[in-house]
Amino acid sequence: MDRVATVAIVLAVALACVAGAIAFTSDESIVPEPTKEYKITYDLDDGTIPDDAPKTYTPGKELDIPYPTKDEVIFSGWYLDSAFSQFFDGNTKDLIGDITLYAKWGNDLSGHAITFVKSGYYERGMNSYDIGGSLTCTYLYYDPEKESYYIRNDDVTKYTYKYIQQSYTEEDSSAYWSSEIERKYEDLGTETIDTVYGPKECQVTKYYYDSGMTETQWTEVDGWITYKIHSHQEVIGLLYKLEYNVTYTLESETVTEVESDCELTVLEGYGIDVTGNAGPYKPGTSVTLTATAEPGVKFGGWYDENKNLLSKEKTYRLVIGGSMSIYALNDNGTDMSLASDTDLNLDDLLKISGGTFQITNIDTDETFTSEDGKFNFADGGMYEIIAESEAGNGYFVVKVTGDVDRTFTWTYNKAKYTVTLGIDYDDYLYAKGLYSVNQRCQTSDHIRDKTFVTYSYKDEVMAPYMEELVDKMIAALKERHSSISESDLLNYILAFTQYIEYQSDEEYMGTSEYWKFPLETLFDEGGDCEDTSILFCAIAHQCREKMNMEYRTAMLLLPGHMAGAAMLKDKTAWSYAETTATDYKLGDIPPSMKTYVNNSRYYTVVEVA
Repeated sequence: MDRVATVAIVLAVALACVAGAIAFTSDESIVPEPTKEYKITYDLDDGTIPDDAPKTYTPGKELDIPYPTKDEVIFSGWYLDSAFSQFFDGNTKDLIGDITLYAKWGNDLSGHAITFVKSGYYERGMNSYDIGGSLTCTYLYYDPEKESYYIRNDDVTKYTYKYIQQSYTEEDSSAYWSSEIERKYEDLGTETIDTVYGPKECQVTKYYYDSGMTETQWTEVDGWITYKIHSHQEVIGLLYKLEYNVTYTLESETVTEVESDCELTVLEGYGIDVTGNAGPYKPGTSVTLTATAEPGVKFGGWYDENKNLLSKEKTYRLVIGGSMSIYALNDNGTDMSLASDTDLNLDDLLKISGGTFQITNIDTDETFTSEDGKFNFADGGMYEIIAESEAGNGYFVVKVTGDVDRTFTWTYNKAKYTVTLGIDYDDYLYAKGLYSVNQRCQTSDHIRDKTFVTYSYKDEVMAPYMEELVDKMIAALKERHSSISESDLLNYILAFTQYIEYQSDEEYMGTSEYWKFPLETLFDEGGDCEDTSILFCAIAHQCREKMNMEYRTAMLLLPGHMAGAAMLKDKTAWSYAETTATDYKLGDIPPSMKTYVNNSRYYTVVEVA
C-alpha cells in the first residue's frame, strides 16, 4: 500500500487548483462518415495491453480503452502523437482516418484520478438528512523533495432532509499536499472486499482527526488505489446523539492530462501591490510573492480562493501544483460605502483600464459582468468586484446602503397571499451585529433566547419592520375573512413561516448553529428551524396585540430541533407549531418528533411575553 498516495475526505481547505486538458481538434470542414470504421494501432513502448482492446473505431463514438501495463512505471495516458502533445481522452468526434495511440509512461501518479460515489446520513434530530453524491480525487503533481502528492478533491454532495421534504446540492473544490494532512493512523490488517473491478485484497487503515472524525480506508495491497472509505463521527448528548456516517465506494479510475504550464492569478486588494509573479510555471516551481501596501492602507493577508487565510506576512512562498488563484487583501473589510442606485466607473475606481469586471452580491450570490467598466448598484448589499486585465487583477469590496425589497408568497386555505417588505441594508447589518456568532445559540437560563423574539418588536431599529409586516399580513387576511378565530390567525402565520426557504446553518452561515433575528430571516428569505420558529413567535405575538386576542406563544426547544408553540384562550396545554414543512397545522406533530413532544423530559417551553 502506498501511504504517500492516500487521499483525505476530512481536510483543511487549501489553495484550490483547476487542472485543464488539451483537446485535439482536426479541420472542422472534414465531416467523417458516421458508420465507417478506422484502424487503431497501439505504440506501447514495450508495454502490454489486454487482448480485448478495440482494434477499430467509428468517428463520434466514445472509445473505452483498457490501461496498458509496464514493469516499474505507471501509465500516464494515451496520446495521438509521439511527442505527447495531443492527449486522447476517448472522444473520437473530431477524428478521421486510421490512428496510432501512443502510451505515455511515468514514475508517479500525476494525472490519475479516482472517483467515488457516496452514501450515508447525518443524524441530528429534526434536521437529519441523507447524503449522496460523488468525490473525485485527482493527483496533480508529485514533489520528490516533499515526498508528497498535490491532490485536488472535487466534491458534489446532495443533502436530502428526512423530515422536511427539502434537499440541496453543494459543490466544493479544494487541494492539498498528501504529506500535510494532520491525522494519526492505525493499521487494521488486510481484508478482501468486492469492488467495481472484482474482489481485491486491501490493506485496512483507520485515520483519526482532531475533530473526532475517523476515516477507515481500504487500499489495494502493494498498490495505490483506495476502493472504499468509511467516514464516521458520533457525539452523544444528554437527550440524543449526533452522528455522521458516510461511505465512499470507488466507481472508476481515469487518467487525464495535467497542466505543464500553470498560471498563478494574483488578485490585489485595493491599495495593495504584489511583485514576484512571473508565470507560467512548471508544476513544482517554488514562487515567492511580496505584498506592498500604499500609504494609509494596511496589509490584511494572503487568502486562497475560498477566502481562507494563508498568511499575514507580507512575503509568502508557495509551491505550484497547478493553475491557481491567490488573494492579497487589505485590512479594510469594506473599501467604499455608497448609496443605492449609484453609477460607478470601475476603471477609475480600481485603476485598471480595458478590463472585465465581475460584480457579485455577497448576500445573494447574484453575479453581474461589466465589459466597459460601468455599473449601477441598484440595490443595497455587500458587493465584491473582481477585475481581470492584461495589466493585472484587482479585488474591491463595496457596501451599498438603501432599501432591498423582499417579497413573500404563501398559501393558506387554498388562497395565495403576497406581502412585500423593504429592508434597509444598514438595518440588516445592525441586526447581524447585535450578537456574535458564539451568542447565536441556546442558553441555559433562556434569557438571551427570548431576546431573539422580543427585540423584533421592542428594538427601535427592528420594530418598525415587524410592525409593517404584521399590518400587511393582517390586512391581507381580513380582505378574505370577515371573522378570524385564534386558530385561524395562528395557522395563517404558521403557513407564512412554512413557505420561508429552509437554509441550513452549515451551508448558509458557515457554522453549526446560528440563531437569527426575524429581520435577518426576512432579509435572507430563509433560515432553519430555529429561525422560522423565532419568526413565528414574533409575528404571532404582534398579531395577538393588534387583534386583541389572548393566546400565548412560546419557543419549543427539542433535541436537535426547535418549533413554535401556542396556547389558545381557555386552554391549558401548548399546541405544537411546525414551521419548517408545509401543510402542518397548529397541533400537528411530525412523526419523528412525537416521541420527544409526548415526553416532557425531552423538551423545554420558553414562553415569550
